[in-house]
Amino acid sequence: MNRFQKVFILFSIFSLSSCSSLGWLKFWDGDEEEEGPTELYAISDNRELDREWSVSNGNDISYGRLIPAVYDGTVFYINSLGYISAVDLDTGNLQWSKNTQDIVSTGLDVNFKTISYGTLDGSIVALDHADGKEIWRSSTSSESLSPPANSGSHLIIQTIDGRVAGYELKTGKRDWFHQTVLPSLTLRGTSRPFVNQGFVFTGFASGKVAMIYPDSGAIRLELPVAVNEGKSELERIIDIDGKPIIVDNTLIAASYQGSITAINLRDGRPSWQEEISTVKDLTSNGNRVIAVDSKDIVKAFGTATGAIIWEQDDLKLRKLTSPASISNLVVVGDAEGYVHLLNAKSGNFEGREKVSRNAITEIISKGNYLLVADTAGRVQKFSVK
Repeated sequence: MNRFQKVFILFSIFSLSSCSSLGWLKFWDGDEEEEGPTELYAISDNRELDREWSVSNGNDISYGRLIPAVYDGTVFYINSLGYISAVDLDTGNLQWSKNTQDIVSTGLDVNFKTISYGTLDGSIVALDHADGKEIWRSSTSSESLSPPANSGSHLIIQTIDGRVAGYELKTGKRDWFHQTVLPSLTLRGTSRPFVNQGFVFTGFASGKVAMIYPDSGAIRLELPVAVNEGKSELERIIDIDGKPIIVDNTLIAASYQGSITAINLRDGRPSWQEEISTVKDLTSNGNRVIAVDSKDIVKAFGTATGAIIWEQDDLKLRKLTSPASISNLVVVGDAEGYVHLLNAKSGNFEGREKVSRNAITEIISKGNYLLVADTAGRVQKFSVK
């Protein structure tokens, strides 16, 4: 046995016998094992989902939030490869479809007889809602990852470079833009603009929500939801990517690694604030605002005081959708294709159903029904029994 072989054997024996003492050298891993999704347990189904129809749109890859839109008795959906379908809300029968050839990154908005969406290469597109005929397309400053908003006079879209721009609804001419200063590090996502009380509301990576005049782009108010107080660049990420809500003239918005904050729109002053980290949309049910935090714990806050009414942590790390509200229920979907029904007053489980072999990506509620979309581009309509 030569000298090299002896050294190799001695090193191997040392390594095997003292691997525990060298554990501190594993700087590439954390001290704790990675936590997995919570296992589901059996529940009593007090409420059930009744599937009314199911439509497959196909979707090989997803670039942004592909949210179904409902307008004039029709459900509209577009996949990332630009295939758009319009189906009858009551029957699920296809009314028309079109392959736009666009790589879509935002999903749809449908209002004022106009379909609109954004593309991965930086365009905003307007189509006729009756047949999908293109009306116009215009260039944006960058890509967007959430649907535009329609004020009736302008289409408003937010792009990942921190810009919100307004395009004339009839012609596509850009009339205005508002540019925000982005932090050094941000999440990959954009808040979804929405129109309420004659203003456009949208959140930014700076942890602020802007209240904007849709015709001019002038800022009415810029409201801080979270404050940048972290020690490192990572800890200072406080993006608002989820859609805020307005309840009784109070804006409620939440940020990543920040807060959920209620702000009185009359004077721009905060009514209450609680800690949370989330990138999901908010919803309300009665006198509660519902949020899903970054660990997929569902929380209900009192809309008047911000007091935590309940927490449901039995769905932790299951990659939940944004919450939807229907009747006295809160509804979320997960990565294994389950839809969960929670009691809005207590947070207890009222029902659960596996509706897809794919992950659920979006759930929206309209009236007494739900629309559920998954990663395969399938949209299903359910009523709750």
